[in-house]
Amino acid sequence: MKPVYYTVASTAFGAAGVVWMQKDGSPTVMKICFPVEGEGTDNLVRRYFPGAEIRSHSNVEKVCHYLREYLAGDPPEFSLNMLDMRACSQFQRNVLILVWSIPRGMVGTYKGLAGKIRAPKGARAVGMALASNPFPLVIPCHRVIRTDGSLGGYGGGVEMKQNLLEIEGVLVNEKGKVLPRFFW
Repeated sequence: MKPVYYTVASTAFGAAGVVWMQKDGSPTVMKICFPVEGEGTDNLVRRYFPGAEIRSHSNVEKVCHYLREYLAGDPPEFSLNMLDMRACSQFQRNVLILVWSIPRGMVGTYKGLAGKIRAPKGARAVGMALASNPFPLVIPCHRVIRTDGSLGGYGGGVEMKQNLLEIEGVLVNEKGKVLPRFFW
């Protein structure tokens, strides 16, 4: 197997680890790890990728810049070509690509996405595919909510999900529900 590297990006939500490897002379991102309570980024990256080494690359620095800009409220541009989705099932890839197309400042629902990928009873499967999203923020899984407008789950916690939506201008009412005008 080819060597795996990671670059640490300082963000408003802590140090994110951008895990990558060289593929055909260019880096491809395999995973983005945000810190979790009680576990630092280095340990988290090495839990998923034992032996990963810290290394930088100008193209990976662009991903780090993207994460910082995104969390600062700027809508940066990004190409999916840098993501290595080989570890994702075809179903998960379909879900992730669809979620990537949800416009900034809008939300979709698990049920609505399931219908769009022709799995009308697949809302739970969509949720599971997003729960293991290897590219948080780049693939904005925080933009997917429950049909009733409530936020649903999120790997970084519901508070982080709401913060990310608010960065994008999505309003959540006092009952914790997204206002209907933000539905995609």
